[in-house]
Amino acid sequence: MRRPAIHRVGPWAVVALAVAFNLWALRAEATPVHNLNDGSVHRSMIGWAEQRWTSGHLPLDGWYPPLALGSSRFHHYQSTPHVVTGLLAIPIGSELAYSWTLYLGLALWPVSVFAGGRLLGLGRWRSAAAALVSPLIVSAPTLGYEWGSYAWRGYGTWTQLWGMWALPLAWGLGFRAVSRGRSYAWAALAIALTIASHLLTGYLALLSLGVFVLIRPTRILERLGRAALVGGASLLIAAWVVVPLILDRAYTAQDEFSRGKVFYDSFGARQILSWGVSGELFDRGRFPVISILVAVGLLRCLWRWRRDERARAVVAVGLLSLLLFFGRSTLGDALRLLPGSGDLFLRRYVFGVHLAGLYLAGFAMAWIGRLLVARVRRRVPRVEVVLAALVVLAILLLAPAWTERGGWAATGATWIVEQQQVEDTEGVHIAELVAIAEQRGTGRIYAGMRSNWGNRYQIGQVPVYAELLNLDAQAVGFTRPTWSLSSPAEYRFRDTDPAHWDVFDVRYLIQPSDRQPLVDAELIAERGAHGLWEFEGDGTIEVVDVSAPIAADRIDLGRKIAPWLTSTEPESDIHPGISFGDFDAAEPTLSEGSVPDAPPGQVLASEVALDEGRASATVDLERTGAVILKASFDNRWRVTVDGREMPAQMFAQSLVGRVLPPGRHEIAFEYAPFPRYDLLLLVGAATFGLLFLLDHRRRQAAVTPGREDRVTPEPAGRR
Repeated sequence: MRRPAIHRVGPWAVVALAVAFNLWALRAEATPVHNLNDGSVHRSMIGWAEQRWTSGHLPLDGWYPPLALGSSRFHHYQSTPHVVTGLLAIPIGSELAYSWTLYLGLALWPVSVFAGGRLLGLGRWRSAAAALVSPLIVSAPTLGYEWGSYAWRGYGTWTQLWGMWALPLAWGLGFRAVSRGRSYAWAALAIALTIASHLLTGYLALLSLGVFVLIRPTRILERLGRAALVGGASLLIAAWVVVPLILDRAYTAQDEFSRGKVFYDSFGARQILSWGVSGELFDRGRFPVISILVAVGLLRCLWRWRRDERARAVVAVGLLSLLLFFGRSTLGDALRLLPGSGDLFLRRYVFGVHLAGLYLAGFAMAWIGRLLVARVRRRVPRVEVVLAALVVLAILLLAPAWTERGGWAATGATWIVEQQQVEDTEGVHIAELVAIAEQRGTGRIYAGMRSNWGNRYQIGQVPVYAELLNLDAQAVGFTRPTWSLSSPAEYRFRDTDPAHWDVFDVRYLIQPSDRQPLVDAELIAERGAHGLWEFEGDGTIEVVDVSAPIAADRIDLGRKIAPWLTSTEPESDIHPGISFGDFDAAEPTLSEGSVPDAPPGQVLASEVALDEGRASATVDLERTGAVILKASFDNRWRVTVDGREMPAQMFAQSLVGRVLPPGRHEIAFEYAPFPRYDLLLLVGAATFGLLFLLDHRRRQAAVTPGREDRVTPEPAGRR
């Protein structure tokens, strides 16, 4: 018997309602405006990818110079969203590309939630109910699947938005592949794209395959083989991201500003369970309507546990996410069982709790709806009327959450308009000063930092140190953990010490006109209430002496160089060599405790193009010394001396250079991207192709007369 139209159209109408609410409430997010959060980083990376595309290069790797003295950011980070959006930016620009992908990604997310629920076998109405609730999450720990994680007034975790879109599909297709032996190729591709879009989300998607194995103990061996096939294939498909990341893992900073903090370790089981009981995991600061639905859905799934595998799957992935979210203080040494767990920012796994919670809410709303339909149908025979009334009732029950989210978005829209107005006045002044500095020559710009006066120096709501990144300037002060090996040193930059200005190659200062510099500098220009000052340093390439070496790794580098930064050696142009990873420290050029009257040589001429990942100089050394480039060390820097390639060496604070003998030399530094991306992409394409053929043969075998159907049929369940 054909189902009534309301059964077919109704769920999509519910999804459309959620999308329409998002499109209207969040419309201001499509406005291109300078970002005050991590959005400024992602917009900048999109712009970098756009430039690489337009210059004829595949932007999977290269030297990205704006932050933390530069880094091979695309090589060490989930840069696929930036690479793809860089193409979109070619016709419309990076600001519009960023703002529109943010806006549409948030607004259309209920579609992904609905599709993921359908792939999990939850049926139309459960999936539609989950989609209806999806815009309404707001949590105490933040950084989950809520607007504040992404919006202009929030955190700007734009790559997590891509992972948020991919995870429902990865869960759904992964479940189908493991439980029924279906769509191996598409499951592996979905998980691979999740990995490539957001590494933390991809890690959860991979672990979830193991959960789908365990929820059916009687078929564990069969399911284990399927999970291994899909998981291994997804890693091969994502090889262009995974292989470079693993091979060069030792050269990614993981300093004390990350470790030991809630951002890295998370909050612990007691605090998180307290939020769960109080409703703060889903309904911070309002009536806990979503939390109640999640609780009812959980009870409903536990009631159906033995006979409904779909209920077990949703609860299991939610429990997995919750355990990871508990963090290191709860899990302790058990985390060592997970490969690469030392690099996981466990606080972020609240997003898995949120997504599972949406599907639990879908279970609850669909169950309540069926109960009401069964009662009301006795008096109102037309099912279309009953279901329409139930949708209206659901909206009314969710009214507190709709109202709160709408008000939150309206406040953000007001702030965006105000920021636009400020950018058209004061923002223009800052842009003019940056342009003047860049015309005068190489050297970084400084406008304070979060830990000092820079926290109060703002254009509207945007700190000027973030405004510099919005203007694509190379700067010091916008500190972020794990950006490069110079990140731990940048946190320790002291703007009262002229030696630090030289070590970090800070040549320009932008600050309020009525504020005097803390070091000797010359006023170059003024625009409005802002002034541009120039500091006379020793240049981006310098000849220095070398003191006793330091041994460090990616975890303790900051602590190891801290004593040097507070000593007199930076002022005397003395840099210790650093033994790091596979690179041995340079031998000292000075005896212990000695301080030379003059540097060992000088730079006669130089050419610096860090935007292109290269620099060169002609130097003249009277005695053995080191030539350093004031850019962050990376294992892919190549050093050529007098036409002969030589191993790069690392010097404090974490700079690239090379010790040279007396005499005149031509030295060149060039960042060499990771080789053979073409081969890794080919491996991924071949893996997907082979799985696709395997799926095709299995489908043929399942429908061929006289052949046994080897594919486990999908449980009918309720639609």
